[in-house]
Amino acid sequence: MTDQTRDAPTPALETPVNPLAEASVALLRDQCGESVRAVTTYRGETTVLLATTALLEACQVLRDAPALRYSLLEDVTAVDWPEREPRYDVVYQVMSIETRASLRLKTQVGGEDDPDPELPSVMGVWPAADWFEREIYDLFGIRFSGRGHLERILMPRDWTGHPLRKDYPLSGFSLPDPHWGGQAPLDKPLPPGVGQLTLRTTDGSERPNVRQRSEDSQKTGVSGEESDANER
Repeated sequence: MTDQTRDAPTPALETPVNPLAEASVALLRDQCGESVRAVTTYRGETTVLLATTALLEACQVLRDAPALRYSLLEDVTAVDWPEREPRYDVVYQVMSIETRASLRLKTQVGGEDDPDPELPSVMGVWPAADWFEREIYDLFGIRFSGRGHLERILMPRDWTGHPLRKDYPLSGFSLPDPHWGGQAPLDKPLPPGVGQLTLRTTDGSERPNVRQRSEDSQKTGVSGEESDANER
């Protein structure tokens, strides 16, 4: 006897209708016009792609609309697409505590001609944007205008580069003390079991280890392999 449950067709996944999201999109189209570049809906979640010039206006419109009242900025994040122009997506997840309306806003910035892109800050609309914007600046290098105190929040202030950019190198850095090796100083050996200092020079210089060993071997006539063996 065949298993009837296995032979039964899989029911189509129902996507709930979100009337408040539809009203939000209609409002943005009315207020921002062609600056609404695209609207996509997936499993009940609506995303609106906006021109960067309309970002601040759109946020104010959604917050102040009496029937919507988007009062909460849940999250701001970014995505790096290095092969694309514009390179970065900056994504805002907003909702209303009063009406339970929920919407995702997205805008795109950056590229070869704009390596340090900038967006208007939305702190004046939602003060909660403060640390979100600092995190995006820290990890992606995207700046936010119209606000103060934009500085790193996760990495040290003197850090070089932005770690969540896809072209951020995984090795070869000469980092300032004591930001590598578990706070191990440059002029002392590592504690047992910690491993090798692969991203810091052995003599405290700013030259990467690989280049330094090549230069040292030319001076002493010792090959890189022999140098490694001597260090071990």
